[in-house]
Amino acid sequence: MASRRGAPAATCDRRNGRRKKQEARREGDPAIFRGRPGGGSYVKTAVVIRSLLCSPGQAAVSASAAASVCVAALLDDWERGCSIYRVGEDDFSTDSDAYLETPPLARIEAHHPRSWSFTTHGTKILAVRPSEGSPAISGFDTKTMGVTVCPLPRSHGSILTPFYASVGDMLFVMVHPLFEVLGSQPSPDSKEPWSWSRINTELPFEPEYVTGYALHPDGRTLFVSVKGWKPGDNARFLDHLQQSTYSFDTERLEFWYHGEWMLPLKGQARYDGELDAWIGLCRDGTGYLCSCDVPSRASCDTMPDWKVSKDKVFDHESMRHRGATLVYMGCSTYCLVQCCAHKDDEWFAYPCHRVMKMCTFRLKYDKKGELRITGHRGRASMAYKVARDRVGPTLDPTAFWI
Repeated sequence: MASRRGAPAATCDRRNGRRKKQEARREGDPAIFRGRPGGGSYVKTAVVIRSLLCSPGQAAVSASAAASVCVAALLDDWERGCSIYRVGEDDFSTDSDAYLETPPLARIEAHHPRSWSFTTHGTKILAVRPSEGSPAISGFDTKTMGVTVCPLPRSHGSILTPFYASVGDMLFVMVHPLFEVLGSQPSPDSKEPWSWSRINTELPFEPEYVTGYALHPDGRTLFVSVKGWKPGDNARFLDHLQQSTYSFDTERLEFWYHGEWMLPLKGQARYDGELDAWIGLCRDGTGYLCSCDVPSRASCDTMPDWKVSKDKVFDHESMRHRGATLVYMGCSTYCLVQCCAHKDDEWFAYPCHRVMKMCTFRLKYDKKGELRITGHRGRASMAYKVARDRVGPTLDPTAFWI
């Protein structure tokens, strides 16, 4: 692991001057997924969003195209596994606590009580933490509508929280001390197996302590912030005040240490080409959005400039609020996915009856340079009952855009 030092990232005032240059960047936008720090058990809920808004690099989107959104919700409402439901653009005209009556699009037979039990790779949803007796990882391809399987990594069975990152045709998994990568899927007529390879690069941090992460617009560099972890020969968990940020080059397979600071974002953030910034939920969990300047890969030893939105996207003090995730759908358009306790559930802290709420909107900087929410496109919600007795207090929906 090496350390890079240099000038801090460019400020927001210079953003407009380099807008044209940023449009020429390669805007890779893979799905990145990790588990909730602490490893607590809770029931899994995921949302997969297929965007029909615009292709990478397209600057604008029409109102009719913005409404063409298909959402597939992965709900833990089946006693043998999870059900995948599709929510079309017509359903975004409703916002109620009505229970689902339509049959699921598909089901994945696997018990997954933890948040890091699913990830995506390309167009595939993978159940990456199958039962101990399972011979492989099962999944569902949202493009072909077919069932898929892939091999188990060496880290399968570890009790530690993993960190997954899908970049291009590679799927990385970090489970201390193992670091593995799943290569490109062989063609149907190939005799070569689809397999994992071990990466000899040493992990400089414990994946379970990651607080925020984002892919650089170069499409190959992943920035990761870690709480309570200090690098060095005696690297160890210290306390919650310790802050560290690293980057990982997925082509050179090298880590870089960028200093004692953390990204202001909670969980996964995405690069917004129009705003020339990473966008995500604020790390403090108070319901605001955050924009963060993208640092230079070559020179970044201080925290980049960042801003908090003027508008809230959810009420974190509500008794019914259980968790939220922000999904980027392209062209500065987002979908907030929120999990709430159903109004008829008697125990809001550990609700068995839950409501998943979705709201789409756009973001922009106003004349004063403030981050504002604009152009609400629609709302939708679906209520369901958890099928198993094992119910936890926290439910951050795990959202994917494929």
